[in-house]
Amino acid sequence: MTAARNLWDEIPATVPGAAAELRLGAGRYAFRTRTSAVSWWGAFMLLLVTAFCVMMVFVISDESEWTNAFLFIILGTCTFLGAIAVPLVARFRPVAWCAVFEHGVVYQYGSQPPIAGAWEEITGCQRHSTDLVRNGVTISTTHSAYVQLPAGNFMVSGDTLEAREIGALIANGWVSAQNRMAEEDATSRLAELSQLLETGGRVAFGPFTVSLAGLEHGGTALDWKRISEVELMGSTICVVVTDQLKPVREPVSEVPDAVLFLTVSDALRKAARQTR
Repeated sequence: MTAARNLWDEIPATVPGAAAELRLGAGRYAFRTRTSAVSWWGAFMLLLVTAFCVMMVFVISDESEWTNAFLFIILGTCTFLGAIAVPLVARFRPVAWCAVFEHGVVYQYGSQPPIAGAWEEITGCQRHSTDLVRNGVTISTTHSAYVQLPAGNFMVSGDTLEAREIGALIANGWVSAQNRMAEEDATSRLAELSQLLETGGRVAFGPFTVSLAGLEHGGTALDWKRISEVELMGSTICVVVTDQLKPVREPVSEVPDAVLFLTVSDALRKAARQTR
């Protein structure tokens, strides 16, 4: 039995080198876009059929035998050269590499310089799945992940399980970093807000206003002891009040520093319940 292919044994030295320079940690996953000759053959055959149709027009139009023979020679030569060139182009096309590390990601296309960055440096990440459907049957699914970095943008794409895996790893790494940074920012600012609230101050978070006395919303003040939960449900912040059937709801997009608001509210709510 042949050993399983390990992409880490084939990955260019510049990829782990860029990761080591940025201290991205240990490698987790390597991905290489697989170039298939099928698309190249499809384009070549379409061109060949078009050339054949043009030639048949000349034949039907009663052109001279020399003209037809000349066209046959050109078509045959192009077919021969194309049959050689198409697989060579597909084989030697620049390869795109992407490697996921513990603390970031590195991408390299051909001999171009690698694009590398830590999870915290990624400014945007989008994933897409596109189905190829024929006669109502899904033939294949192309998985794409588009990543934005200060060092440059890149996209990994493919219709294999490896393409889906690399997209999920990148997206999950970026989301985890965003959540971690938001929590760290909320924790650092929580100490400042605590001092302000202890002196009788009030802090506004869009439609909500927080104080030691309670939570204000829409001109109504709610004592923290009446509030049983302040939580994020999907894209909505819900404030559950014990003696109200309907919770107070606001879109999370309308609440600036939503993570900080949830952290402060939860801390004040628990503190109020402990003083009963």
